Amino acid sequence: MMLSALWLSVQISYGQPVEIPQTDKNYPFVNEELNVISNTGHLTALMEKLYDLKKGGNEVVNIVHIGDSHLQADFITSLIRTTLQKTFGNGGRGLVVPYRLAKTNEPFNYRSASAFHWQSKRCVFPGQPLPIGIGGVTINTTDSCADFTIKMNDDSIVDYRFNKVTLFYQRDSTSYSFALLDSVGNRMATIGIDTTVTFPFTSSALLPTPVNRMTFQVVRRGEQQSNATIYGLLLENGHPGIIYHTIGVNGAQFQNYSEASYFSEQTRGLKPDLFIISLGTNEAYALNFKQDKFYADMQVLYNQLKEKNPKAEFLFTIPACSYRRKKPNPRIVLAGKTIAGFATDNNFSCWNLQGATGGDLSAVNWKKNHMLRPDGVHYSRSGYELQGTLFCQAFLNAYNAYVANRPE
Repeated sequence: MMLSALWLSVQISYGQPVEIPQTDKNYPFVNEELNVISNTGHLTALMEKLYDLKKGGNEVVNIVHIGDSHLQADFITSLIRTTLQKTFGNGGRGLVVPYRLAKTNEPFNYRSASAFHWQSKRCVFPGQPLPIGIGGVTINTTDSCADFTIKMNDDSIVDYRFNKVTLFYQRDSTSYSFALLDSVGNRMATIGIDTTVTFPFTSSALLPTPVNRMTFQVVRRGEQQSNATIYGLLLENGHPGIIYHTIGVNGAQFQNYSEASYFSEQTRGLKPDLFIISLGTNEAYALNFKQDKFYADMQVLYNQLKEKNPKAEFLFTIPACSYRRKKPNPRIVLAGKTIAGFATDNNFSCWNLQGATGGDLSAVNWKKNHMLRPDGVHYSRSGYELQGTLFCQAFLNAYNAYVANRPE
């Protein structure tokens, strides 16, 4: 079941409330009073930037959402992304990762493809070779003839054509360069070690015209160049608004990101205003789950991200409950309490999806409403879209409250 794009009728003006998305069905297990973001005072700087966008400002607000398999398919975050961009402006698709080249599932709204074989690594397999960077998934080739293509799907709700490309890659003297080709093979730009650099591990190129498809053709320029190691791509359109970056890896835990070689360092390249962190399901699935260890793992990742991005704000989310085998997993509840405690202890914002959809019983609610998949851990697309809508309601209500109480 798809959620409709019903909206409350309000006037659109930067000093007035923004539209709040509604569902096309009543879900009795949703507790609207608990569907809130706590400690929204932590988000003051972000809310002010969004307010400026509604006034007609020309800045870009970058939101980086980090998670696990609940995010990799992009069902939750696609709905959040398009809703926020409809409200505050579309700055571009943001970070994309060629998951398909790494032989894992990819978001439905873009497609990566290559006729060549690429070595790959996911952050959940730390013992394998290759470093991990911004996308949590790395691809590598030594083939000097290799290429790959990224294409935005035509049925995207928002126009995700791009005219600026930033490549996150192992940028050193051994790296191949890349020719950026349009859909008919014309070279539009080149990326290499001599290209514009803003942050380590990145090179950027401006395109003469917006496109929705780009082929990256390996170019060997010297004997030292022997490989290409790619961490992700940032696609922008040059417009003011929100860029909502999703980083999700199947099976990921806090520790997988904190132990990744270049992950925290490369987040600087996204210029984050806000980190949203949605992890904990996989930690809670383990029989040896310990709340103190889980808390410590959260602290390590936060410390790393904050060190590299001192001005960024943080919003932690508590996952909805799921099953382990034939029963609701009680450790998800413990993980949720630990996340809430961590947010309170550090004065962060927190969104409790678990509480908003039934607390300890929320897994039963998802199952009764046929929105939990047979594995008992993942949700149907309609289930994920409900979660995304609930987040948007909580977030935009927080924004409206900020505007209503903002001193003139």
